[in-house]
Amino acid sequence: CSMGIIWHNTQLFAKWRGYMIKKKKAGGVDANNRDGKLDASSKNGKQPNQDDVMSQLIQSTTQHLTPQAIDELLSIGPSWKKVKTHCDNSAKDDICSWPSTVQRMTKEYNQSTAAATAATTEDEQTTNQPVHKAKANHDETKQPGSSTSALPPLFRIQNEECDSFYICASIGEVGDGRFDVLVDPSAALPSTQPNTPSALPEMKPSLTRCTVLWRGYVHDATASSSAKEEGRVPVAKVVLSPWTGRRHQLRVHLSRVAGCPILGDVAYTGTNDRGAVGSRMCLHAKELVIPLIGGQAHTFTAKDPFVIDNDSIQIDNFC
Repeated sequence: CSMGIIWHNTQLFAKWRGYMIKKKKAGGVDANNRDGKLDASSKNGKQPNQDDVMSQLIQSTTQHLTPQAIDELLSIGPSWKKVKTHCDNSAKDDICSWPSTVQRMTKEYNQSTAAATAATTEDEQTTNQPVHKAKANHDETKQPGSSTSALPPLFRIQNEECDSFYICASIGEVGDGRFDVLVDPSAALPSTQPNTPSALPEMKPSLTRCTVLWRGYVHDATASSSAKEEGRVPVAKVVLSPWTGRRHQLRVHLSRVAGCPILGDVAYTGTNDRGAVGSRMCLHAKELVIPLIGGQAHTFTAKDPFVIDNDSIQIDNFC
């Protein structure tokens, strides 16, 4: 089973700008789709690849722009924030419409991705190959302003490891000098985010892959025997792979969507007691990969501070 990525306006604008630069160098912009709509079928009758959908969407949008408009858009630079500011301050009607154009393309692409994912899931179910979900009693979320079902907050992908699952929930920064972030209320567990404001900040699509490596206990000398058996706290060691890069993404996805906060994370657990973990939060940057020009990459790894000892785990506070 393949899964489409939820795109944000920033990502789609970068793709759109790259297409215009490529076509400008080639001497013009072609137009393979004159009606400006997504074609839901391909020549062989199968559902189109999502890369083809993206290319078709960008082509159909770009063919309506004049060369002068393209030059002006490219002259602003690659920053989506600068483009929005430039458009807000412009008196030209065609320039002012750029942000809404990018937002429309983002919405159409995400709707197409969600529809393709749903169709794939239905095909798998009809062939008696069920897709296991990490949380069966959670309704599917929807894209804001969309009637198309999107990915659920918690799900698994067929034929992947049985201990791997995905967390898909939009995240928004509160602002006002605070570092707290909110999860889309439709995906958050009510008990983990009780004071959600009626006016939400800009919610950005976010996706995290989680793989459980081990389940056991960590010793907590401060725990009462009535609450934790023999002073042991049940924990799991997991590998987290963020497919998007939002502030506090891993912390809020685990705490407010999965219901399993990171040990020692006082900001998203509602307690200042770190108990067994001492002075640290048990979130560790194990590996960092930096892509380089030419297709190569530098990989940096760090020592694992969470050492498994039979059914318990030892935490190195100085690693």
